[in-house]
Amino acid sequence: MLTYRLLEFEQDRGRWIFPDFGVVDNGHGDYREAFLGAGVTDFHNKFATLTQELYFVQDTGGAAHSARFLWPWPIFDLRFKPRLTGRVVFYPCIPLNRAAKAEYDIDHAKMEYALNQRFTVGGGYSSTKCKGSAWMNKPFLTTTVTTWEGAFEFWLQRMPGGGQLQVRCTLVHEGH
Repeated sequence: MLTYRLLEFEQDRGRWIFPDFGVVDNGHGDYREAFLGAGVTDFHNKFATLTQELYFVQDTGGAAHSARFLWPWPIFDLRFKPRLTGRVVFYPCIPLNRAAKAEYDIDHAKMEYALNQRFTVGGGYSSTKCKGSAWMNKPFLTTTVTTWEGAFEFWLQRMPGGGQLQVRCTLVHEGH
């Protein structure tokens, strides 16, 4: 089973997010994405929030070929009921050098139900489309544990050739 790891730190300052940086590891050690970005919450009401971020991404490792990208990263958070929420994140990968190839990603579209203040469970979908390839569709199950340090999210996802466990850790510091 492949394990995908994401470690991210972001600092929220009211509507503004800066800095936001992290690294994604494919579990094999031959491909990583390091990213740095900033963002702003454009819209917020009791039912929905739209946050826009922009990331500079540098790929590293033997399978990465030092590709560089820009990721415009819109985040749509939806609140259907107090315990039932959704989130959709989709973005293009805009190439910045010859090693980078254009790509379109649905990072995740998910629905979650809060069992209590600390635990949520849910399911979702992610997908990738590169030039010359078909959409790679990947449904997943998720659970999130929220602590004072941040959110620790675990995805179980079926992939071509087997399963994958994704561990996503977001450390959040509320700035003043």
